[in-house]
Amino acid sequence: MSHTGGRKRHILLIILIVLVLLSGLAAGAVYVAMTYFKITAITFEGTDRYTDEELTEYIFGDYGTLNSLKLGYDLKHDFEKAAIPFIETYEIHLEYPDKMHVVLYEKSIASYIVYKENYMYFDKDGIVVETSTTQVADVPLVDGLEFDSVVLYSPLPVKDEGVFATILDLSQNLQKYDLAVDKIHFNDDLSIVLYIGNVRVNFGQGELLSEKLHELKQMEPELAGLSGVLNMENYSESSGFITFKKDEKGK
Repeated sequence: MSHTGGRKRHILLIILIVLVLLSGLAAGAVYVAMTYFKITAITFEGTDRYTDEELTEYIFGDYGTLNSLKLGYDLKHDFEKAAIPFIETYEIHLEYPDKMHVVLYEKSIASYIVYKENYMYFDKDGIVVETSTTQVADVPLVDGLEFDSVVLYSPLPVKDEGVFATILDLSQNLQKYDLAVDKIHFNDDLSIVLYIGNVRVNFGQGELLSEKLHELKQMEPELAGLSGVLNMENYSESSGFITFKKDEKGK
């Protein structure tokens, strides 16, 4: 009996030692995973609308707990992307063991309107893609369009949908010629007025937009400090017809 009992104690001792070793190995593995694979650097590309700190907070929340092993598992299984204003989607690229690169894709925004004290941003097709209480500086304000309601992810309910092609053409050419326009106004007949400081530029109904904006860019330095109406409705490269009427003092 003593011989059998001693043998059992010996087996239990071996099992105990193995368990201690396994526990030590597990603890060591956890320590390595938590330290060696802890994310220490995140880089972003694709947008200038947010700081790196803001994007990190949007996407990951608590930066201090990020681990490339866990994140790699989550990305393959149940990672839920965060909703970020003005961002369509993003891709996360892990650079093991401790770095990460995030590529963001912005929503395509042509212009915005103000509706019930909110800024409603829409794309080239007139689809409202974002609503915000924050004004984005690099897209122009559009006013003069009439509608009774605005629904996110739905087209702006305007009478003539062709106006969106004009807005897109304007937006692209304003960027092309680096023209800073405060507002794009549409009259009832859909003729266009651009507001640049205290100058209102009558553009007509959208004919020869690129030519007119190119000429307006050349005139931009001369308009600084002026207040009045610049008439370009009948301008063409061949005619060169432009008139300017200063505002009367006090108006």
